[in-house]
Amino acid sequence: MMKKLLTLVAVLFASATMAHAQFGIVAGLNFSNTNLSVRDMWEQANTVTRFHAGVAYKFNLGMGFAVQPQLTYEVKGASIKDSQNFAAWSSSLQANSGFLELGVGLQWGPDLFIGRPFVMLQPFLGYQLYSKDNAERKVLDTVSISNEERNKALDAAKNRLEYGFGVGAGIELIKHLQLSVQYFINLGNLYTDGKVDGNQVWDTIKSEYKDIKNYNGVKVTLGFFF
Repeated sequence: MMKKLLTLVAVLFASATMAHAQFGIVAGLNFSNTNLSVRDMWEQANTVTRFHAGVAYKFNLGMGFAVQPQLTYEVKGASIKDSQNFAAWSSSLQANSGFLELGVGLQWGPDLFIGRPFVMLQPFLGYQLYSKDNAERKVLDTVSISNEERNKALDAAKNRLEYGFGVGAGIELIKHLQLSVQYFINLGNLYTDGKVDGNQVWDTIKSEYKDIKNYNGVKVTLGFFF
């Protein structure tokens, strides 16, 4: 998967040399959370702030259109807790992931000489390089699972692959400075049901975690193009 991702980046960057192109560096903040399907178990996640940074290559297609592939390291997270009200049943999860992410943004906006406002659509594909989940569970039942065992099972079940798209808008000033804001939507789940069948701990806890959606939220990006 990683080899295919890097090959795609090379093809996109090579194609960019055929048009008026600019190389750039980008960085910014991710404000991410997760949408939940298991409403009777978890409350809506709290938004957490993480970061992203990487490189981009923008080339103009004419008539206000531009394509901007970018390769970034994206750190995303979520913080959720259960919806129970008594101390014997108390759960929380702080999930964090770092992805090597390829996004290909399609932009359109009029060139106003000093600035170019634009709207954008950006599908993305990422592969997880880093994961750190901290799950805590207090419950009166017949199965005793330590938090350490729970976290190991969650790490094994974590989705390494992410995919989705972002929609947003931005402005480009004097053809070099770019500021954009987009809402990104991840189309998969945070954990993969069935990926670790036979793991006794996961088989016990998967009903609590398997329907948690992958990260989504808002990202703010500042870029400088040469």
